[in-house]
Amino acid sequence: MHREVTTTVRIKLHSLTQRKVQLVEREYSAFQDAVHGDTNANLYSATKQQAGNVRSNKNPREDTEQPVVLRNDCITIEHDEDTVISSWWFKLPVYNPEKERGDSIWVPVYVPEKDIHLLNSKQIRDSQLVHQDGEWYVHLVCKRSVAVADEYDDVLAVDMGAKWIAVSIFLSDRNTQFHGAEVRRVREHYKQLRKSIGKAKVRQGAQVIERIGDKESRTVEHELHQVVNELVSRARERNAVIVFGDMTGLRFDNDKGRYVNDKTHKMPFAKTANILTYKAHLDERECIPVKEYDTSVTCWRCGSQNTNREVQGRLECDDCGLEDNADKNGASNIAKRAVGKNIQSPLSTVGAVVAQPKTQVVLTGTNGEMEPANSPEDVKLTLREGSSRL
Repeated sequence: MHREVTTTVRIKLHSLTQRKVQLVEREYSAFQDAVHGDTNANLYSATKQQAGNVRSNKNPREDTEQPVVLRNDCITIEHDEDTVISSWWFKLPVYNPEKERGDSIWVPVYVPEKDIHLLNSKQIRDSQLVHQDGEWYVHLVCKRSVAVADEYDDVLAVDMGAKWIAVSIFLSDRNTQFHGAEVRRVREHYKQLRKSIGKAKVRQGAQVIERIGDKESRTVEHELHQVVNELVSRARERNAVIVFGDMTGLRFDNDKGRYVNDKTHKMPFAKTANILTYKAHLDERECIPVKEYDTSVTCWRCGSQNTNREVQGRLECDDCGLEDNADKNGASNIAKRAVGKNIQSPLSTVGAVVAQPKTQVVLTGTNGEMEPANSPEDVKLTLREGSSRL
């Protein structure tokens, strides 16, 4: 089984002649005009088409700058050890005002040593020209195929939330870990900081808020990478497939008041899912989104929805008497759904997720009876033979 993995390689333009600097600056400026509605902006034809796509898809604000989108069939990167200025050169499409038509220029670039193996022209997709801190960069998007395993020994389910960015649980024995409390703390810290600055001096405060906004996003992204590394490492220890709750539509389908909405809407669920999928595939491990509806209100043990959460982080089942952490309960149901199990049935009939299960977990029922939690004889379920979701 193969999956497509996308990696962005950040290369830096350097040692540009004055003419090339002018052409790059002119192309970047014209792209901003085109993105904000100037249909007469002179651009390389393919780049002008991309500007129209950015305008229609993102409808960017007038006070924002957008990276120049470079179509993959118009760009090339080549290696040449015989040149003195640089061993790597990038072909950049630009509009040439002297010729009054599209043209291209070769610019010297720095390429990170660790990413050189990715720069196969057949793998490069649409990329971006970025201006940052007075320097020019190209974010090269490289896509390649990675083989992932077909069979696993367990399921690691991930439930994302506002208090904890991720709660992970193994289906076989419900071994649980909580990840990413630091993300919430960072978000709250910068939220309060923006409030205090804004109240003090409006004009100066706006400038400070703009600066700390970038620091906040970089800090949060660093924490997300740490969380995902922990999740992938956990899955590797038990050779587990990773499944996570699909949060698509959460912001539109749920209105729980200003305070809760503020916390929910600012949590980086989509970014976490993207990083998790990417790093899992690099680890040659499958990573699958699972619909999350009803997982937070259904008892993982008996399948009843006659539950209550008088305390936000705690779920109580009025039918079987279960008292459990709400996020842990949700993750358990995500794991059940991932192997094709109806979450409104007891966990005891969930099948093993591997051809040869290494663990046989025994659960204690409400009346003291013992029953297997993952009997392969009941369902005979494997990732290869199971639900089409996998």
